[in-house]
Amino acid sequence: MKRIIVLTGESGAGKSSALKHLEDLGFYSIDNVPPDLIEEFLRLIRESSEINKVALVVDARNPKFRKEGEKLIKKLKGNYPQIEFWLFRAEKGALLKRFKETRRPHPLQREFQSKSLEELIDKEKEFYESLKKSVDKVIDTTGLNVHQLREQVKNLIKVGKPTVQVNFLSFGFKYGVPQSADNVFDVRFLPNPHFVPELKSKTGMDKEVIDYIMKFKESKETLEKIFDLIKLTLPFYEKEGKSYITYAVGCTGGQHRSVAFVELLAEKTAKEFPEYQIFVEHREQKERRKLSG
Repeated sequence: MKRIIVLTGESGAGKSSALKHLEDLGFYSIDNVPPDLIEEFLRLIRESSEINKVALVVDARNPKFRKEGEKLIKKLKGNYPQIEFWLFRAEKGALLKRFKETRRPHPLQREFQSKSLEELIDKEKEFYESLKKSVDKVIDTTGLNVHQLREQVKNLIKVGKPTVQVNFLSFGFKYGVPQSADNVFDVRFLPNPHFVPELKSKTGMDKEVIDYIMKFKESKETLEKIFDLIKLTLPFYEKEGKSYITYAVGCTGGQHRSVAFVELLAEKTAKEFPEYQIFVEHREQKERRKLSG
């Protein structure tokens, strides 16, 4: 059976890069296919003995797709049971940054010249929100670079779903909040080992520091509350299509409390979700390691 993948989604969310990766994986690839030509093209592909894998991009650049996208997807799925629709999206801030870095105009700018970049992004997001229930996969590329996107495409091709990577990151607020964080927790209100002479030179990776922090009731309660939120949100992040999720914990200098909490949260998450890849990163110690998965 031939494999047919149709890529759609927000401008700047990675469709073109994903199409190139699929081409590298042996897919016959075409960008910006007019909706009126898709069925004729797929008919030719079905009759071809030389092409077994095809990837197409159809998106909001075409006014007809914006008008009849949901109807078209339903029709194609009825005629081609093997077809897959992948929808690429990213957070608004990430899209704004990508357009500013590349200095490329938004594809809808030609049609809606009076609208700002933010308005064009919002317009696309509104359209694609209505398509989410019709597609097979929603792929969030907010925190992905081109290399991570390539790996995600490979995973989708091989096993049908990407491997979820969960990053636990400790940091010091006085050095700035990490931009990669999906969730940020502040533990500066907890007792500080920095003021205990025998613990000052150690870090939250040392057992003595962890034991000191966790002997306090507020530390235990905070750890459990944060872990409850992680257990709640991780499955939803995966359902939304995110493959890279970062939980950041900060204290004043990123040496004791945040480090200890990251160690404990990563360990608990690895036990609760053995199917995920768990990474620990201590920014101020410049240390990163894989815990499980």
